Amino acid sequence: MKKIGVLGLVAFLLLATASMSFALEIKAKGYWWIESVMKNNWDFLGKGAASGEDKTFNIEQKMRTQFHFIANENLRAVFDTQIGSSNWGNGLYSIGAGRSAGTQTAGQAPAGSGSNANAAGAGNIMLRQGYMEYRWPSTLVNFKVGFQTLSLPSAFGGGSPILDDQVAAAVVSAPITGNVSLLVGYARPFDSNSNAFTTASNISGGGTSTDIVFAAVPVSFKGATITPFAAYAHAGADTYAPGVGAPGLAGFMGPNSSGGQGLRSYWGGVAATVTALDNFKFMGDFNYGKATYNNPSANDNKAGRQGFMFDAAVDYTGLSMMTPQVFFTYSSGENGNSSKGGTSERMPVVGAPQFWTIGSFFFGERLELGGSINNSAGYTSNTLGYWAAGISLKDMTFVDKLSHTFNLLYARGTNDKKYIYETGGTIRNANYGGFLTTEDSLWEVDLNSRYKIYDELTLLVYLGYINANFDKDVWGDLSTVATTASAATAADIKRYGSSNAYKVGVGLNYFF
Repeated sequence: MKKIGVLGLVAFLLLATASMSFALEIKAKGYWWIESVMKNNWDFLGKGAASGEDKTFNIEQKMRTQFHFIANENLRAVFDTQIGSSNWGNGLYSIGAGRSAGTQTAGQAPAGSGSNANAAGAGNIMLRQGYMEYRWPSTLVNFKVGFQTLSLPSAFGGGSPILDDQVAAAVVSAPITGNVSLLVGYARPFDSNSNAFTTASNISGGGTSTDIVFAAVPVSFKGATITPFAAYAHAGADTYAPGVGAPGLAGFMGPNSSGGQGLRSYWGGVAATVTALDNFKFMGDFNYGKATYNNPSANDNKAGRQGFMFDAAVDYTGLSMMTPQVFFTYSSGENGNSSKGGTSERMPVVGAPQFWTIGSFFFGERLELGGSINNSAGYTSNTLGYWAAGISLKDMTFVDKLSHTFNLLYARGTNDKKYIYETGGTIRNANYGGFLTTEDSLWEVDLNSRYKIYDELTLLVYLGYINANFDKDVWGDLSTVATTASAATAADIKRYGSSNAYKVGVGLNYFF
């Protein structure tokens, strides 16, 4: 009996030690969003167009929940999930979606029947982030490794226009002096080979993956922060899909892109914020990028893509009830000779930047689920080639718990109108309603209001209006204009195009 008692005590102590060694603090945070939105004419084709009247009312839902598994102040893991965004009554939020498989294979019973009752369902959880973060012992060197949100430096716009997305990456950051830090990293945003090896990876130009290395050096002084950065990417000839090269990806597409090509791309830029003057905050960015195809054909030996983008903004912070802002941004656009063997004049981008925006309608919105024409229509990577100027009155507060943001902007294209004649208006080069030529312009007015029901629960009401002028003579000269939203014909553009667009939305946001 004594032996049994001793063994029991030893087992108890071992279990207790194991529990202590693996003790974790687990924290959950995130936000759940439900929003109703009425939108009209987001494709800029009026009543009578072949695509039908673009007027809808949807209720959308998105749930993001993030778990932090904290061992100590030097080590944690993050698991970030999302369900949605989807419309009520459709897909993730259709009746029975949680218990019925979204698709069936041959021989399966219909969704919802007994044999399918334990299937995954149409409401599967999406992984947004899954990474480890730790500090090397006895140093200030920080490592962040795994699937994570990654953005190159930017001072204005809410994120980088080059790379700003969830991506598999390893990032190391460390202070060099009291004023200078270093950040370096590696990312793999694309790999079309889900297995270990395919014969397609032997195509000249090399491989199925895109690899990126990058570095940034934040330099901080009293009243100013300047961050120069650089990045380099190599994409294999089958990054997009076997036999279809990396130039097929939206952010690298040019008029001469074709299958079976890899590419090399590099970017450089600087982000700066200055607060040295009382009551003023100055922000500015400059970005440049160039992509060169690895094995262009004889007819397009100058093919590729290169361009630049810069922005500047000034906030006046001396008022208690609001923060006025003026801003300007410019991105280089296509010239009329791009499809004659020349290089595309737009800056290459990696994926579709998630957070960069001005205003809250045409160019995107960091918060509202369906609040952007470019996000909803899939134009984000193809919008470059414009200049825009505007004013914002941010965080206007006249009543307790109620705030407003007002935006007014004007935008015009920097893409030569001849470009769309030469490319045929295809999705990879020019999209009616999302691609601005020098003959296209628009005015945008937005008013977004937030009321704090509780500190964690916000009621939102937002309004947006666009007065667009897409030149009917330019776009109406094409026989067909392919878009992701509709199949607009030249006749539709001639007769119905460029009518105004609007949105009206009401939402609830629970941050926890």
